[in-house]
Amino acid sequence: MPLDRVVVSSEEIEQIKPAPDAPPSSFHRLPSPVPWWARASLSPLVLVLPVLCVVAVILRVAFRSQPPRVKYAWVSFLSTLLVISGVLTTVGTVLLVSFAPIPALVNTGLPELDERSQFPTLPSPTDLSSADVSAQLKRLVIVVSPAVRLWNRQEVASSGFGAGVLLRADKDGYLFATANHVVNDSGSRDAAGHALVATESGVWAKADVVGQSPQLDLALLWMARHSGSADFVQPLSVGRDGAEIFVIGHPEGLRYTLSTGIISGLRDDEVQISAAVSPGNSGGPVYDHRGNLIGIVSSKFDHNRDANAENLSFAAKADGFQRKSDWTFRGGGQQQLDQYLEAIKKNQNAASDRKN
Repeated sequence: MPLDRVVVSSEEIEQIKPAPDAPPSSFHRLPSPVPWWARASLSPLVLVLPVLCVVAVILRVAFRSQPPRVKYAWVSFLSTLLVISGVLTTVGTVLLVSFAPIPALVNTGLPELDERSQFPTLPSPTDLSSADVSAQLKRLVIVVSPAVRLWNRQEVASSGFGAGVLLRADKDGYLFATANHVVNDSGSRDAAGHALVATESGVWAKADVVGQSPQLDLALLWMARHSGSADFVQPLSVGRDGAEIFVIGHPEGLRYTLSTGIISGLRDDEVQISAAVSPGNSGGPVYDHRGNLIGIVSSKFDHNRDANAENLSFAAKADGFQRKSDWTFRGGGQQQLDQYLEAIKKNQNAASDRKN
């Protein structure tokens, strides 16, 4: 015989009142299987998530043979502790990363330059061969990359880079030259005023952009010196049409590549050269056969515009460093350039006195 289903709501149950003469209920709530001392001992572990995880695993294994009521009570308690600990750990990590100082990702100097006891004496009294240039002048070239500021305000090198050359070294620091478009990359706007430089070791250090000339496509970098006292002054030269030249740079990421050619022509503020250059050569030096700086590599003819164009490369003339009216300076850049030009003049006067 089928039975009818009877549904009793919670409201109907609450309306049921015990009889006046009914004996008192003997029902008592059972104590929690997790004693108070266990709760008090384990609760502080929410501050140390890894330790809490280990304790939770151990207790889970220890209570596997207990009655379901005891086992489920402990699982519920430990789950609550793990959730609270996870939230606290996440919040603490976010606050730590956001506000705590992070170790610098770059050096404050270039130890390879600081440790040198001497630099090449230029101009060379004799003509330099390609082997001589490679052995002596590559050490004066650096890698230059625009500085990009991360969300934590740390500055790192961007994906692109060019070259630079040492103009002057003294007890206070180093003055480098590069192409303006190398340090003026659009991705480095948040870190304007800085560039990252490296030597052959590949360790990056931060340098200040102290002078820029967009018209000449030249820029000056300054870095303080931390040790050593060896001096160096890079001589400048106008260059002669048809003269042999040497170019050092990092074409397509092939660092410290030497290429040779001639001065194909003198074009207003630029020197046309036949030496092979590629992306990565920008900002690199163009030397003559005595080690004089003739120019700074600035551009090449776009092969996509004319597939027949070959060996059409250009460098900003080195005498652009003497045209201070075309420059914008910051952070003592004009003083550094003046000292460099004065040092060149002093060396030239000394050389003339020796000849006389």
